Amino acid sequence: MSQKKTVDAAIIGLGRWGQNLVSAAGSDPQCRLKFTRAVTRTPEKAKAFCDQNNLPLDTSFDAVLRDRDISAVVLATPHSQHTDQIIAAVAAGKNVFVEKPLALSLGEATRAVAAAKAAGRVLAVGFNRRFLPAFIGLKALLEDGSLGSPLHIEANFSGPFGYNFSADMWRGTVAENPAGGMASMGIHMLDAMVHLLGPVCCATAQSHRRVLQAPIDDTTSALLEFTSGADASLTTMMATAPYWRFHLFGASGWALMPDQNSLEWSGLDGKIKRKEFAPVDTLALELDAFAGAVCGGAAFPVTGVEALCGVAAMHAIADSIEKGKFISVSQNF
Repeated sequence: MSQKKTVDAAIIGLGRWGQNLVSAAGSDPQCRLKFTRAVTRTPEKAKAFCDQNNLPLDTSFDAVLRDRDISAVVLATPHSQHTDQIIAAVAAGKNVFVEKPLALSLGEATRAVAAAKAAGRVLAVGFNRRFLPAFIGLKALLEDGSLGSPLHIEANFSGPFGYNFSADMWRGTVAENPAGGMASMGIHMLDAMVHLLGPVCCATAQSHRRVLQAPIDDTTSALLEFTSGADASLTTMMATAPYWRFHLFGASGWALMPDQNSLEWSGLDGKIKRKEFAPVDTLALELDAFAGAVCGGAAFPVTGVEALCGVAAMHAIADSIEKGKFISVSQNF
């Protein structure tokens, strides 16, 4: 029996989320991505973690790019750094997994996608909720016609995460988070919407800071229209109890994820069905899917076009908040 191929990768950025990615890959024996090197700007904060995970620690991104034993890099770095890091990595022959959002502007995101394509390297954007069995089940109901033509989505992904941020953290700055919780939570819902409904063509949004100490908004909501003709409402809050709700309405019925592991649906007869799914490690699943794509297997499920659509829509939401008006979303991707 042939041994399963694995991909040796370096984690770039070892804050809370970077450590979560390393832990997820290391705890799942089925994950084909193996972290063998780490890079962080503040090694003293990550030394204990790296020692526990037998992970060599460095401060040089360039050194990793020169390492021929590393075939992939995983970026858990500030959003504004992604494009330059992706371009440098693919030029060095590395495949790239990047945490969402891919970039903060469509121009930057387009540069990154184009560079990866020209270099013939995999560029995967980490929307781990795509791997939730409940979401896969919801998508199947839409695709098999059970819900009819999609009309509208209501989504809310919120939590108390903003209470942990401060002005001296990049996650607590407006520059990296121009629309409150959109870059950390709301963008997962936005990606799900794009995957089901297609590109967003226009957006209007509002956002406010009422209780957080960090200088970022805690309450953000948007209304979206899609080129398919469907529309959606999206809310994300950074200063409330954890909450998840994703509700798709179609001409023949609706499907609801009241949380991340449950699915309810109903036809026009009003009879509600419900299914519970066992929790899965979506971080390990997405990293394994990335490694599989690097090894020549199935393409990563988040396409480059979908990633660009999401960035364009998020930028339009931030633009609407800043300008206080309705914004048309660029379709140049």
